[in-house]
Amino acid sequence: MFSGWGCGSYYGSGFWGMGILGMGIQLLFWLVLIALCVCLFRRKGSGVLIRGFIGQDQALDVLNERYARSEIDSEEYQKKKKELLR
Repeated sequence: MFSGWGCGSYYGSGFWGMGILGMGIQLLFWLVLIALCVCLFRRKGSGVLIRGFIGQDQALDVLNERYARSEIDSEEYQKKKKELLR
């Protein structure tokens, strides 16, 4: 009559193990999702930092300035630009 209460409750009849298993699977899911997000942000973030602060963007800016001041000709500009963008 009261199958959910007493000695024969859900916890004593084997469903407790499924509860722990379910919680473990859910925890594993969230940990994997968080790890993937961290990896994605690190990968994208590091690219921005490398190109934005110490990478090829600064070199390309200098190259553009030198070309604008006519310090280098078009052929040399194209050659160096191609090398930088590799």
